[in-house]
Amino acid sequence: MLDFVRRILVVVIMALCIGLLFVGGKMAKAEENGSWQWPVEGKISDVFGSRDAQHHGIDIAAPVGTDVMSVSKGIVSRSYFSDTYGHVIFVQQENGYETVYAHLHKRFVFEGNVVQARQKIGEVGNTGRSSGAHLHFEVHKGSWNNEKSNALNPLLVLDQKRLYAYLDDRYTSKEVFKQTTEVESNHKIEETVQQGDTLWELANKYNTTIGQIKKWNTLKSDSIYIGQTIVIYAATVQSNS
Repeated sequence: MLDFVRRILVVVIMALCIGLLFVGGKMAKAEENGSWQWPVEGKISDVFGSRDAQHHGIDIAAPVGTDVMSVSKGIVSRSYFSDTYGHVIFVQQENGYETVYAHLHKRFVFEGNVVQARQKIGEVGNTGRSSGAHLHFEVHKGSWNNEKSNALNPLLVLDQKRLYAYLDDRYTSKEVFKQTTEVESNHKIEETVQQGDTLWELANKYNTTIGQIKKWNTLKSDSIYIGQTIVIYAATVQSNS
């Protein structure tokens, strides 16, 4: 009888583990397809890749004191005052991404704190190198680094259904609209650089431009190296035949 009960428990535990893996896999997949919650209510005032590809996030304008929320569950990896970021919070998320919330007026979480999705972690401010009240929000695939080489466009992961509510008039028919179209219609490709590859060849192959590839990958020059992963959002592939 005892042996029978043990077998039943083993089956139940295995079923629970499989279920958790399935649910976790679905959640991770969903988060990478434009379903993250927005960190603040406001209007997009600057986009990813602007300022000669030196802007590694998006800016969302809102009044000082507006609630800033964590977009996903994770652990606060840093919370401090920076000369450039002002009051800033870094969250290492469970899904492998690290997010940055900068120019805050107040911080309510600190290093080591566990945060939940939609938890209030701060308030919009105008601290650090900032010229108006807004949240500067960055997403990094992996961990943040000084070169910001892991930065990606937050519009690729934030909830696309709510995007148009955040559009500033300056961007409705300009850069953000273009980026939204790319997210909805283009296919994400990760190219591993081979010997002899150049940005010109990749741009020609995927019917895009060198400048656009540099923006997608936050490249500061035209140089690429063997083994480097280049991300491209391509609608069509040019035939070489």
